Amino acid sequence: MFSIKNLALALGSVMALSGAVMPASAVAGAHHYEEHRAVCEAREPQACERGSNAYRQAYQNNCVASRINCRPNRGFWEAFTIDQDKMRAPSMLRMRGAITEINGNKLVIRGEGQECIAALVSDATYIVKGAKGKLRNAEALKVGQEVVAYYSARMTRSLPPQAQAYAIIIGDVRKEYLPQFFVVDQVQKAKDGSCVRVLNSTNDLIARIDKYACEDFASIKAGDKLLLWSNVMTMSLPGQTNAEKVVILN
Repeated sequence: MFSIKNLALALGSVMALSGAVMPASAVAGAHHYEEHRAVCEAREPQACERGSNAYRQAYQNNCVASRINCRPNRGFWEAFTIDQDKMRAPSMLRMRGAITEINGNKLVIRGEGQECIAALVSDATYIVKGAKGKLRNAEALKVGQEVVAYYSARMTRSLPPQAQAYAIIIGDVRKEYLPQFFVVDQVQKAKDGSCVRVLNSTNDLIARIDKYACEDFASIKAGDKLLLWSNVMTMSLPGQTNAEKVVILN
């Protein structure tokens, strides 16, 4: 199982490789959150101002972690049960690229280099238009569009491989603030009811969702499919983020 303590160790390893030394304040902060004490806002940014980018990254990661793990609930969160196999061999894959061919329900998407997939679109596929996250039908898909495809890891051995498409987000992530397709694996509710934390189906991302991101956050349950907008994510495994906007697709 992963925890904020693991985040501290991971950050320490990264900075050791880069020649930087993790500040004691960052390590202490990680243990502080792990022990579930309720003084999270007391940490000072000046602790990392004199350091390198690695210092500042450590501070930023711990600040995001503090908002996710302590601040909303003034209590403690139980650790999620992380399935290592889901991280090593995820059931859903993601690729950014351009639509080069449409043949019936088959959508050929070419990414960077030799990366290419034939995504099979069905009635169960979510087709989302742009940064506003509006749902569209298959007729909205056009050759030449930039998209982000979420598809099954079970693929044929053909060239290009074919796989069932779970979601197609229309838009260029380099130019637009696009949502990500998020399938909920586990849910934790804050004791005071102020927010929830959700772990995705590939067990590599934890998101905190409150009423400002989604009015119906309390109804989110395992198996739900979400569109999730967020800007900042920690470098830990799993990554952690605060959702800025969430749409429940079910």
